[in-house]
Amino acid sequence: MEILRTENLGKRFGEKWVLNDVNLEFYEGEITIISGPNGSGKTTFIKSILGLVVPSKGRIFFKGKDVAGESEYRRYLGYMPQIPKFPENLTPKEIFSLMREIYGKDRMEDPQRYIEEFSLRDFWDKPVGTLSVKAHVYFLDEPNASLDPKSSVVLKEEILRKKSEGASVVIITHIISYFEDIADRLIYFL
Repeated sequence: MEILRTENLGKRFGEKWVLNDVNLEFYEGEITIISGPNGSGKTTFIKSILGLVVPSKGRIFFKGKDVAGESEYRRYLGYMPQIPKFPENLTPKEIFSLMREIYGKDRMEDPQRYIEEFSLRDFWDKPVGTLSVKAHVYFLDEPNASLDPKSSVVLKEEILRKKSEGASVVIITHIISYFEDIADRLIYFL
């Protein structure tokens, strides 16, 4: 079932169109890879959907509803940037508490599983770490860029688990070969 769709989505910076008439659909239980050269608009596309960039034209639909001027749908989107930026003095425990206040207690997964799987016990009370939000669509920007081989395997298992739960997972990456064995679809931005 379609969960997210863009129609003629475009973003212009000055005279240059970074995105122009992008028409894509994302489905429940699907893993999509978005790849392409630097500057092809991959991150701008995702940030437009997340509401971090205002598109110059086009429409975004979430579960069939045009989300123009709305923000509530963003509660159902998860985003992991290539380089997470959290205040350096906060611990993962403090960040998790903050996210629970923002998203609501029922929207956050139990962190204990991630603490064990990603060996975060030693980092839980130290500044900055990894969080997880229950979402319908997850956007992962170069998710394995800084991971060691063991953590990369755990990440792929987690992506497959999210898919099995019906979530749509969108992976932005230059390394297609790493995720192609679990992907349902590849989209290439030029």
